[in-house]
Amino acid sequence: MTTTLPFAARMLFASTLTFLAACSAPASPPLVAATASATAQVTAADATRASSTGARSASSTGANAPPTVPLDGPVDVDRVLAHLKVLSVDIGSRPAGSEPERRAAQYIADVLKAQGYTTTIETFTYPARFDDSSVTIGSETPFKGALIDGAATGKVTATLVDGGTGLPEQVAAARVQGNIVLMRRGGLPFAQKIANAQDAGALAVIIVNNEAGPFHGTLGQQRASIPAIAIDGARADRLRAALGQSVTVEAAGGTRTVTSQNVVGQRGSTCRAYIGAHYDSVAEGPGANDNASGTASMLEMARVRGTDGLCALAFGSEETGLHGSQAFVAAHLAGTAQFMLNFDMMGRIDDAIIVGDGGLTQSILGIIGRGSDQPLRAGTFPPFASSDHVSFASVGLPAVTITSGNDPAIHTARDTYEAVRPADLKTMLTLGDAALAGMLKTLGRR
Repeated sequence: MTTTLPFAARMLFASTLTFLAACSAPASPPLVAATASATAQVTAADATRASSTGARSASSTGANAPPTVPLDGPVDVDRVLAHLKVLSVDIGSRPAGSEPERRAAQYIADVLKAQGYTTTIETFTYPARFDDSSVTIGSETPFKGALIDGAATGKVTATLVDGGTGLPEQVAAARVQGNIVLMRRGGLPFAQKIANAQDAGALAVIIVNNEAGPFHGTLGQQRASIPAIAIDGARADRLRAALGQSVTVEAAGGTRTVTSQNVVGQRGSTCRAYIGAHYDSVAEGPGANDNASGTASMLEMARVRGTDGLCALAFGSEETGLHGSQAFVAAHLAGTAQFMLNFDMMGRIDDAIIVGDGGLTQSILGIIGRGSDQPLRAGTFPPFASSDHVSFASVGLPAVTITSGNDPAIHTARDTYEAVRPADLKTMLTLGDAALAGMLKTLGRR
C-alpha cells in the first residue's frame, strides 16, 4: 500500500489518463521475454505434489527448468507461504528501481510462465526525488539526514561547533568560520539560521529537531550556497557529544530517473479480467505483508483460476506513487477487461475491507456472503493511502482492492515473514479466490 501520493496528485493522474483514453491510441512499452527458472522452494513443493498425483515430472533440462504444476484445484496456503518466503526472506526488501525488485519481477514471471501464462516483463521509467543526505562522526556508521530544500548539495568534513538556535550572537560566539555548525530547531526560520551561519563563514549547517523524530525543512524562496541538512531529534545527544570533533556532512538530493517493471501474465489473446498486486516494498523493511502477501496470493489464484481471458499483473514501484499500475494503464488503457481485482496486504486481519468501485464491491459481497462469519466489508482507505485499483478506475474500469486491513508494522523492519498470520492469510486467500471465481462466472468463465 502506498501512503506517499497526495489526493490532488492522484486526481491529476486520473484526469490525465482519462484524457489519454479519449484522445490517443496506446503505445506498447518495451517487452522483455520472461525466462523459465523457478525458485527451489516452490519447485520442490510442486515436484512433491506432481509425484503424488501422477503428474508428468519436470523436464530434465536442469535445475532451473520450470516445475510442472497442476493448473486447477483448491487454493493452497502453503504455496502462498512459499512464494511469500521467497519474496520477503530470500530476496528481502524490494525498493522501487532496485536490483532486488528486478529479481522479484523475474521470479514472478517464472512462476506465471510455469503456470501456463504467456508472460512478459514490461519496463517503464519515471522521475523520482531522492535524498541520500547523511552525517558521519569520525569513523562511525553514517546516519540519515534530510536535505533542507534550497540549500546547496555537497560533502564537507570539518570541526563541529555549537551555534545554538542560530541567533547572530550565538553564531558569532561559536567562531563558525571554516567549521560545521550544529543548530537546534526553533527560534528562527531555517532561512535565517543558515544565512547567519553562511555570512559568518561556516562550511555547512546541521539542524537537529527539538523533539525525537525526523523533519523536512525549506528555505522558501531563498537559497543558500552551503549544505544544510535536517537531523532526527533522537540524534541530538550524540551530536552534542561530538562538538569539537571532526564530522562529515553529505547533502545529496535531487531528482533521478527510476527504471522499474511490471510483470504481465496472459491467458488467451484478450484480457477480459485482471487480477493484480504490487510486489515492491519500501527500503526500510522486507515487505512481507505489504505486499509479498498480496503478490503471493495473486499468484496462487492465477494458478487455480487460470482460464482464457484472465490476466495476472504484478506492479513495480507502487510504494513511490502507483507508478507501475499507472504505466500499465497508460500503455494498455485497460483494454477489453470487465473488472480488476487488486490484492494489497492479505496477511493480518484487522478491519478487512474492499475498497473501490461500489457496484463491483457489492457483487463480491454477494458472492462471498455478507454474514458475520466472514470479515470483509465495504470500506475506504485513510487519507493519503491508496493502491493500484485507482489507476484502473481512472479509465472507467470497475476495480477494487481487497485488503486484510490495518497493520502498524508496514513500512518498517517489523513487516516480516514471521509476522504474517497463516490463518489470516488462508482466510483472505479463500475469500479472494471465491470472489474471483464468482466474477469469472459472470464472464462465462470458470
